[in-house]
Amino acid sequence: MKPNRFACALLAFLLLLPAAPLFSQSSNVVEKARYFLTVEQMPDASRFLPDPPVNGSPAFCLDSLVYEQGKALRGTPCGEQAVRDAKTKIDVVMKRFGAVMERDFTPENYPVTADFLFRTITTARLTVTTAKDKFHRMRPYQYFNEPTPIPEKEAKDDFTSYPSGHTIRFWMAALTLAALDPAHQEEILKVGYELGQSRTIVGFHFQSDIDAARLAASAAYARLSGERTWQKAFRRAQREMNRKR
Repeated sequence: MKPNRFACALLAFLLLLPAAPLFSQSSNVVEKARYFLTVEQMPDASRFLPDPPVNGSPAFCLDSLVYEQGKALRGTPCGEQAVRDAKTKIDVVMKRFGAVMERDFTPENYPVTADFLFRTITTARLTVTTAKDKFHRMRPYQYFNEPTPIPEKEAKDDFTSYPSGHTIRFWMAALTLAALDPAHQEEILKVGYELGQSRTIVGFHFQSDIDAARLAASAAYARLSGERTWQKAFRRAQREMNRKR
């Protein structure tokens, strides 16, 4: 009996599907095909960001004050939200923004937008890859030798505080979603801002790390917005958003 052509084609398709879940972000490593651009094509934040504040400088004093302010919020509803904000999986990020977008904003309900958003924030993160290695900055909990409300995420030798990787993802998501849903742009940007500030509350980043990451995210957005493949993906996400408005 000759094999059924359709059955063979379907089996081949299934075998070619990626083994890992599409929206998993258990690590910072994703398939190269998931990026819109390579790290070489993205802006290199190590070449345009200033050095982080040095100990004893007025800017570092401000960093220290913000750290103390954030620490005082731990145990409050704001502090508890900051702990939840430490998660960067795409479904968690979408839920956080969906609360102000008046949508049931999940990867299941918005698969095209979810894929686009995931690829966008993952590509944006490439902008700070070299910068983190170059500046090699201690995190606040390391510098002050104090515990955080997320002990399982602490590491003695993780000197990658500047700029904030979480914040570049969050601010990039905010910029992208504000463009996709301008009716809620102010609310979306407010959430994006709060997500960055959460990193100072849990003690994983200084304020200057957050500020630098927002600048890096803006540079990444400017670069991607001019890329034809990104523009096409944006329009597909926009159609899905408008259809389900």
